Amino acid sequence: MYHYKKAVLFFVGLMLFNSALQAEEIHIGTGTHSLGVLADITRLFEKQYPNDKVIVHRDNYTTVLLYKQIKEKNDIDLVLLIGTEMVTQLENEGLAVPKEHFNYAFGKLVLWSKNPNLVDSKGEVLKTKKFQKIAILDPKVAVYGMASQQILEKLDVWETLQPQLLLMGNALELQQHVLDGSVDLTLIPLVTLNPNKKIEGSLWIVPKGYYSPIEHQIVLLKRAEHNAAAKRFFEYLKSPQARNIFEKYGFSVP
Repeated sequence: MYHYKKAVLFFVGLMLFNSALQAEEIHIGTGTHSLGVLADITRLFEKQYPNDKVIVHRDNYTTVLLYKQIKEKNDIDLVLLIGTEMVTQLENEGLAVPKEHFNYAFGKLVLWSKNPNLVDSKGEVLKTKKFQKIAILDPKVAVYGMASQQILEKLDVWETLQPQLLLMGNALELQQHVLDGSVDLTLIPLVTLNPNKKIEGSLWIVPKGYYSPIEHQIVLLKRAEHNAAAKRFFEYLKSPQARNIFEKYGFSVP
């Protein structure tokens, strides 16, 4: 009987060990807009599912580079994208599981300066001569850039600001150029400034009526069609815990 119990315990232990070994990794691609919020969500997710391992790819910050990585390397299970155009393209090319995507949050734009006295509560500074340079994301390649152009057009300053306008590739560049004094103002995603912490300087959260809604989408890619862990994380972004974190980082949730 003693040897029988030992054998049973050994068998159970072996099953648990094999189960741990078989835990699937979840590889996620994203731009700069979601790195901070993903870190917080990942901590909660892995606490709830300790056998799942989330790996966030941090080397491709733009949608174009993310698409190239998906197409050429096929090493991502889930991708977080801004807007729906790339979602449709991934589905049409057979790179994403059809209809396995959803809008998990809406982004917000803010007019921000390191100078605590520069930005007013209505963005009227954009109509003055109180600044030299303003930076935005490139409207030709970035959804937030397109929204920034819409804001400047709404305020009727898009044409007049052309000599002072700098176009950049990602939100971290915008933040850095303001911090080092290269530019006076920027229209930047609120999430980049991380409203969990005190934001230095002055800012105006642009009303949503000034630009088209900025949808943040999560997409289940074809390589993860049978990855149970990836599907768990996909569904987890709908949970109250995840939604609370998105709101803390300055997103609004559907």
